[in-house]
Amino acid sequence: MLRVLKRLGVVLGLLAGLAVSLPAWAHAFPVKSSPQVGASVASAPKQVRIWFDADLNALFSKISVVNSAGQVVSTGGAHVPAGHPRLLETAVKPLPAGQYWVKWSVVARDGHHTEGKFPFHVG
Repeated sequence: MLRVLKRLGVVLGLLAGLAVSLPAWAHAFPVKSSPQVGASVASAPKQVRIWFDADLNALFSKISVVNSAGQVVSTGGAHVPAGHPRLLETAVKPLPAGQYWVKWSVVARDGHHTEGKFPFHVG
């Protein structure tokens, strides 16, 4: 019986060590945005911001805003502000009333890629 308990202890110890040593693999997914997904806003935003649930690799993370004709209305490209590694933002031109799409593509610090898009409406 003591021998079985020793073996069980060894197996449990190995499993615990394996669980602790596994890297934390995660993808970065949006948790909120401004404007919000599908929102209808009375006044046009000056920038679009998306917050993610994981730190981003700024070099490989992009965001753009296009109008209903597919024309890019964002300016200045994507920006991950210093001190806010989970925030991706871009400035936009003055937007007339209409439908817009935010397209994003990010790489988390662990190297995993995710992308998506969402609409918002001005006016």
